[in-house]
Amino acid sequence: MDSALKLNTDWDVLVKEVSEVITKITGNVMEDKQRPMIESRLKRRCLDLKMSSPIEYKQFWKRHQDQENKILIGLLTTHFTSFFREFSHFEWLANELPAIVQNVRKEGRKTITIWSAASSKGQEIWSLCMWLQHYLPKIDPFMDFHVLGSDIDSVSVKEAENGVYHRRELETAPRHLWEGHWVRGTGEISDWYKIKSDMRKHASFKVMNLLDISLSKDQAFDIILCRNVLIYFDRKNQEKIVLSLLKHLSPMGTLITGLSESLGGYGLPVKGVAPSVYKLQSAPVIELPKKVQPQVETLPVPLKVFCVDDSATILNILKKILKAPQFEVIGTASNGLDALEKLKVLKPDVITLDIHMPEMDGPTFLKTSGVAYRTPVIVVSSVGRDHEPLISPMKSLGVVDFVEKPTLTNITEIGEELVQKIKMGWLNRKNVASSKSVVTSDTQSKKRPSGMVVFNFGSGDELRLLRVLDEHDWESDHLVFRFNGASFPVSFKERIQLPLKRAAKIDLVSLNERTPFSSAPVVWLCFRSGDFQQLKDKRKKHEFMVLEEGSPEFIVTDASDISPATSFNYLVDKFFRGE
Repeated sequence: MDSALKLNTDWDVLVKEVSEVITKITGNVMEDKQRPMIESRLKRRCLDLKMSSPIEYKQFWKRHQDQENKILIGLLTTHFTSFFREFSHFEWLANELPAIVQNVRKEGRKTITIWSAASSKGQEIWSLCMWLQHYLPKIDPFMDFHVLGSDIDSVSVKEAENGVYHRRELETAPRHLWEGHWVRGTGEISDWYKIKSDMRKHASFKVMNLLDISLSKDQAFDIILCRNVLIYFDRKNQEKIVLSLLKHLSPMGTLITGLSESLGGYGLPVKGVAPSVYKLQSAPVIELPKKVQPQVETLPVPLKVFCVDDSATILNILKKILKAPQFEVIGTASNGLDALEKLKVLKPDVITLDIHMPEMDGPTFLKTSGVAYRTPVIVVSSVGRDHEPLISPMKSLGVVDFVEKPTLTNITEIGEELVQKIKMGWLNRKNVASSKSVVTSDTQSKKRPSGMVVFNFGSGDELRLLRVLDEHDWESDHLVFRFNGASFPVSFKERIQLPLKRAAKIDLVSLNERTPFSSAPVVWLCFRSGDFQQLKDKRKKHEFMVLEEGSPEFIVTDASDISPATSFNYLVDKFFRGE
């Protein structure tokens, strides 16, 4: 048998055997469509163990099966999660909280009990704690809460209990919800945050298999969340898990599943009260007295949004994200001057604002208008949230929160984050002017790794290219300027010298000259008038290529991303940092 074919067969056998064992232990159904993921994670495990073949790992697995199965459970059953994921459930909780408080009081208790039954690495647990810490004191300052987090993977449970997360992950949550509850590291760990002890006291953790729930029979919860995990079980085990969860639900309690996990048609003793939110069939509907009606302000429908950005592509993406019935984009502007004029007529509930724009940029618009002290402003920019020289002044001008510009590769994730922050920005608008950031203005960002950047441009692109060069620090990078013409423009050689004085190396090449390459990671930044025909041959598949919006259609399918030039610097940093 051909050696490559035999190796593939060996991997197929290992994936099949491991899948069967993990399915038997956890109940998670390992389907054919998950085979690439399983093989990829098994290969990563082999690398960690310095093993070169599936046969070698299989022998090791058989000798250490009990311990290795625990590791494999973590590798193969840990699924995507994030802070405040499926935000509509948190909105439901805010509105339902007065009724929950009333019921807990009625039962003579002083603590709301919540169980995060598939807590993964803890983002759901700490999101619940931050949310309740924000809303509960407004309803009953004497009511306490406790969240139990459980997961089948012991490593994930330890990470959840440790409560340490990277800045990039935490800052996707609305800023006013998390600031003040986390301690930032110093020195080499300055990009990491740890949950404070006063929040930690509200949570406990337990390793638990949902097919074998190990709780005392009388332990009941006001809310049980089992979100985005049932889809990994077959129907028989889904029903078994839900019935087991219901045994630990208080008579007036609520079970919440993932938005894609409907319990309709299962014949279970539950009734839906909101999307993937269920109560027991026996639970009565109790009208709250007027004195305990919800004290949580409700959002207007639709929420009117005014979007300010110089990129037509970004404005179109924002319109797709902010759609009816929850939102209405009542107007757009291409720069600060345009926005000032349109705000004479428009009365938005929330404004999204770019930083870098022609004629009048975002900071100047904020200073000139003072609008952020009247209307919540969410900055949507290519500038990273850790870029303190730009971000800190905007916080002092009243900006509520920050979202990185959506791109082709992250529209879904950024869209969910933007929706959260716009909603919370409006709900928290009374505190806009007085809000403070936990990140001090003297915080310095870590340097990213250096690399090679190829600027593929032509006549007419010079001003946008110069702007990209001026707004970035190219220290230690190897820069190649590839001009779409017979000879490199002499005038342009002189204009690019000043902003590039700290670059490691600069090469200037014209259309028919060879592009020099180094061993460093390569990013192609392709402006609209660049040489796209030859680019197909010169750019290697593993190299990151960003097209400026408005580039020829025939090259679009080859792009890693499409972006306005104002986002180029952010995408370069993101790629070199491996994000």
